Amino acid sequence: MNSQIVVQDICFIRADPDRPLYFYCAAAPVIRVTDSNQPAVQLQIFRNDRDPETVYYATLSLQTLLVSSHEAAQAAANASPDIPRDAILMPLQAIACSATLDIPGLIASQTSKTALNDEQNCYLFTRLSAPDNIALLAALMATPATTPIAVSYKIDYLQQLPPSTFELEARWDRVYQFLQQSFGFNLLIFSVDIEETSARLISEKIVTIKVRETDPNSHIKQAGAELTQILLSEFFTPAFGDVSTQSKPKAGFYLQRLDVKDIEQRRLSGRLSETTVVRRSLYPQALFPELVKGTDYRPENVIIESDLQDDFFAHRVVHINLLTSDLDSNIQLVVARLRYGENSQPFTFRKGDIQPKTFRMPSLLDPKTGKMLWPVEYDFTVYFNQAFGGITSVSSGSLQTEMDAIYLDLDSVYGRYDFAIKAASQFDWGWYQSVLVTLRCRHMLLPASSVSRRFQISETSPQADYPVMLPNPDLYLFDVTKEYSSAVNSPHLPAVLNEPTSQDIALFSTLYPQRIVTISASLAWEDVEQAIVSASYPWSPTDSDAILQQVFTFTESGPTLQRFSADQPDPARLTVNLEIWLTWRPGKGGGRPDYLQTATVHDSIDIATLH
Repeated sequence: MNSQIVVQDICFIRADPDRPLYFYCAAAPVIRVTDSNQPAVQLQIFRNDRDPETVYYATLSLQTLLVSSHEAAQAAANASPDIPRDAILMPLQAIACSATLDIPGLIASQTSKTALNDEQNCYLFTRLSAPDNIALLAALMATPATTPIAVSYKIDYLQQLPPSTFELEARWDRVYQFLQQSFGFNLLIFSVDIEETSARLISEKIVTIKVRETDPNSHIKQAGAELTQILLSEFFTPAFGDVSTQSKPKAGFYLQRLDVKDIEQRRLSGRLSETTVVRRSLYPQALFPELVKGTDYRPENVIIESDLQDDFFAHRVVHINLLTSDLDSNIQLVVARLRYGENSQPFTFRKGDIQPKTFRMPSLLDPKTGKMLWPVEYDFTVYFNQAFGGITSVSSGSLQTEMDAIYLDLDSVYGRYDFAIKAASQFDWGWYQSVLVTLRCRHMLLPASSVSRRFQISETSPQADYPVMLPNPDLYLFDVTKEYSSAVNSPHLPAVLNEPTSQDIALFSTLYPQRIVTISASLAWEDVEQAIVSASYPWSPTDSDAILQQVFTFTESGPTLQRFSADQPDPARLTVNLEIWLTWRPGKGGGRPDYLQTATVHDSIDIATLH
């Protein structure tokens, strides 16, 4: 299901197959800028203060983000013939996001997690040691148009699919082995290669197509397209690489190094006869000229030469910073731990104490070269208030840096989900008096680790919002239970629906096909004061007492046409029974009956024809 539309640098994703609901996101990253429009990019070259020709190393750092707003999305949607004018637009909620920095020919691709906020901001950095590479990059960055730096985002999100005509079944560890044998980890491949691989996986029966009918071959093209989406989302990272026939780096993908032991637990493919929420990805990408376009890019401000004294190498110094300027109100404490050789030291951040900290240890020397060892291992843990159960924590896992500064991206280890529960504008509250919605967020690897919340939706409270912070949100499954309570005098069945969900939860009043009979009363109102009609529909083929009923009142001043609409689980059952009580005006009955019975299989009836 390819539901992505790009208009005016905004990517739209069809979020609901039954409604004009679209998520939006920036189609390409940009560089963060200061108040004076200076881009947040710097190449810092470290030299010997006594011999400037001796270059020790260089660091490249840049901050990127995805910028979109509701106003820009609305303008882009209005300009697209593919998006209806009444479309509902919501910002895309990512369950995981990363950004990859590429400088083909100079560094290996480096991937970092991004924040899971509205901007997916990311601090990207790398270290260069070879003097020739440093000189080349500095020369290229003097002119942005010639700079081969590229940034590729991968955003994972939840896509709701309607019941499918087929399912894909596989042992995904075997699929991953097939990909390793086909590509390896260092080959830049393109989407057409992955499409061809999808076809091979299906033709060689590593991935099978499950269908209701006997011949699955009629679904091969659709299945191949869906399998391509699955492979891209689960197994590949976007990147730029050198291509001999191209003057600029070309966008492609690398196979990720993964542990696929939990892949079986994820819903990847659409399901037969079942609404499904699957994981999908999109890939905003940009080359350096596009990143800094519109900024006040000045090489003399971007390329900085710093002279180091000999004692600089006596200690390994790392400055520890928070990437965000303030802590979320739910965060109680952040603990960072840095390790250099056998030495380790913790550092804490909390409200009122978010200033940078400094890690300083005597240098360790490489026994072979006699030079300082640069790698410092670190991790950080965030303690925060969760929706239920008090304070919980989440860790970044082990990280490593060769830089002299690190930026702790707290937003990369938890996600803030904003669930929106809303009754459709056409919801008929005459059918159901309320809907009890239970939302559950369940951890895939820790079934006991779940959060849930209930919401009573009614005509007076037709919507609710639920923000929740979740650690490692890509490891959560979301599902919802909707309990419908029938209204008084309503021919509609109470119902309980259980289904997976994304962040947008819509409620509809039509849960079954409807048996509709239009009842009219073209009576002589000078004779009749009132008519009461009871319409009964025996909806069950096995239970004679299963009746849906509604009572209508007709008067001279009221409507002469009313509609009986009842849930019809069995389309073969058409009979609707009618009981009619007539109240005659004084002296007008003339011996005519005041009670009538009839039944109809038609779609309309006029009770005036019955007496």
